Amino acid sequence: MSAMPRLGATFQDLNRLREIVQVLVGHGFGFLVDQLQLKQYLPGRARIRVRPAHKLSVPVRVRMVLETLGPVFIKFGQTLSMRPDMLPLEFMTELVKLQDNVPPIPKEDVRRLIEEELGAPLEKLFKKFNHTPIAAASMAQVHLAVRHDGQEVAVKIQRPGLRKVLDSDIEILRFLARLWERFSGQELPRRPLEFVNEFERIIREELDFVVEGRHVERFQRNFKTREAYHFPKIDWALTTPRCLTQEFIDGYKLTELPKTLPTQERRRLAQILVDAYILMALEDHFFHADPHPGNLLLDKKKKLVFIDSGQVGRLDSETVTAFTDMLLALVTQNTDDLVDAYLRLSMTDEVVDTRAMKKDVGIFLEQYYSLPVEKISFGQSMQDLIGISAKYRIQLPPDFIVLARTFFGVEGLARSLNPELNLVEAARPTAEKILRQRYDPRKLGKNLWRQIRGLERFLTNLPSQMHELMLKLLQGHLKIEFQHEGLETLQHNLDRASNRLSFSMVVAALIIGSSLLLTAGRGTALSHLSILGLVGYLIAGILGLWLIIAILRSGKI
Repeated sequence: MSAMPRLGATFQDLNRLREIVQVLVGHGFGFLVDQLQLKQYLPGRARIRVRPAHKLSVPVRVRMVLETLGPVFIKFGQTLSMRPDMLPLEFMTELVKLQDNVPPIPKEDVRRLIEEELGAPLEKLFKKFNHTPIAAASMAQVHLAVRHDGQEVAVKIQRPGLRKVLDSDIEILRFLARLWERFSGQELPRRPLEFVNEFERIIREELDFVVEGRHVERFQRNFKTREAYHFPKIDWALTTPRCLTQEFIDGYKLTELPKTLPTQERRRLAQILVDAYILMALEDHFFHADPHPGNLLLDKKKKLVFIDSGQVGRLDSETVTAFTDMLLALVTQNTDDLVDAYLRLSMTDEVVDTRAMKKDVGIFLEQYYSLPVEKISFGQSMQDLIGISAKYRIQLPPDFIVLARTFFGVEGLARSLNPELNLVEAARPTAEKILRQRYDPRKLGKNLWRQIRGLERFLTNLPSQMHELMLKLLQGHLKIEFQHEGLETLQHNLDRASNRLSFSMVVAALIIGSSLLLTAGRGTALSHLSILGLVGYLIAGILGLWLIIAILRSGKI
């Protein structure tokens, strides 16, 4: 019986899996290939001969592997770099450096894709079209064009064949995640299969440009009265799932502002940047999750422009409430309130040692006791707290973790514009406003009425549920399911050991039987030796050699 998860893949998928395994071995991860039972996918002699580990650090080699494996794995690594609950800090720091340097899409492919998506010749769609991209990444690239009405637009197109590659790589990632859960024995990353499923949802949403257009329109509605910001208008007549056309914005990236820009203007820009994300998170519950310098511009009207809205986060009211409490507890350096708010976010069923956790959080807060509030880094604090959650096996909502990572990036970008700016102080007025709204008598009354209605439904359904439960118990139909976890590796090792033992017994039986034939002189004789006995010895020798090679290949003598 094999414990190997099934890869329901095509021949191309298996070839891709072999390629991935070879890349792992080539970067010194042969031990991992062996641990995850992947040696069977190595071609030929590579199964036996595994290269020694490189002298580079493990995080560096992980980054190199992802870069070698292409766009989907690069995006996977970039997403992992935003999850401090999944990986240690040294891995996250390295994965942030992932590069997606790819050649531009050939001109003929650009034309063919646009004409297939928009259903007309390129010349009829645009008055001018620049085939040289103004931005290129592993998933898409952007071209400057002019419509027939003279409006300049940015045309974002998806790389050809990307969806087919995505389908294959996602299936393989899911396969590898199952293997990791069964055989790795490692604490981190936890629940890798859940993360792969979440990654698939994110990347498929990001690759549907119609969805991105809807994100932009939602941001436009939310920021309708906020005059310091701008989101490019979407041209829906020239937009499909693989082609997005929007208003072109001419401006400066926040990291490439002109040196002549006054310090006062830089400080204003830093403040409105922080304000934007505070408003998104605490009021709108819908935030831009990719504060990359290339996605934020200062236009000619001195407005902050968000030009890429593919990655977003959504927060429910409970998460926003806990996040607000955490922010205020951090400002007041209240350990009990901070831990209580943090635990309200927990999605785990495991019992948490709150006393030990409060002690760790208290030690964590001690580094801030001697600092003025303006010196506290909110983004770093959130990262550190998420690191503590990993120690206590606390599972947090993915969007909350993305929010924490987003604020970490926003704070760093804002401080590059104004080193004196503090995100905690900037967020405090909005957080206190939300806190006041939470305890508004009218809102408390609505919440109380909602709880009463919920209690009424519970009490109404309780008798029938108890009757059904007792009836099953009396009839002997009540079932309780138990699930053993972490025994798959033991089961696999027992299977392998029992198979080897059976194999050894067969070899021993052949040797004994052949010896009896030789001594008894039975069967056809050759020079007074039994041919049947000699054949038995030959078969036993071959099977014994096979068994020895298998043991040597496993590395466990």
